[in-house]
Amino acid sequence: MKSLNFRTILVLVSTLLIGFAIGMLTAVQIRNAHMKKFRSYATREGFSYWTLHVINPTPQQREQLLPVIKRYANENITLRKKYRNDFINLMKEFKNELYPLLTQEQKDRLERMSHPKGKRYPSKRHSPKPGSRNFHPPQKCPCP
Repeated sequence: MKSLNFRTILVLVSTLLIGFAIGMLTAVQIRNAHMKKFRSYATREGFSYWTLHVINPTPQQREQLLPVIKRYANENITLRKKYRNDFINLMKEFKNELYPLLTQEQKDRLERMSHPKGKRYPSKRHSPKPGSRNFHPPQKCPCP
């Protein structure tokens, strides 16, 4: 009788774990598909494609719209590059002003947060406590 109950519980728990794993993998695939769509907007081709897709122009409109869309797609790329360069420069200025006020341990923690284990972006949803090795700031700024 005990082995039957144990088997039943084992089957239920394993089914639950398998279902959980399948659900997590499915959620990751859906999120990646949405992010891929969003990232494609940052390219000239993606900007043009999505603008035309939303507008759904007639053939005559398409000929008139393409030069305008192409010009703004190029401006969009230029603006994104400028933003990236401005952001990098801002972070350099921030570090230059902040680092002299910190201890070496605090500087090391900031560096690990910026570049965790060679990864560019941390993938953890729930962050550990500040001061721990794998601390990442919350995604939403608690600032007013």
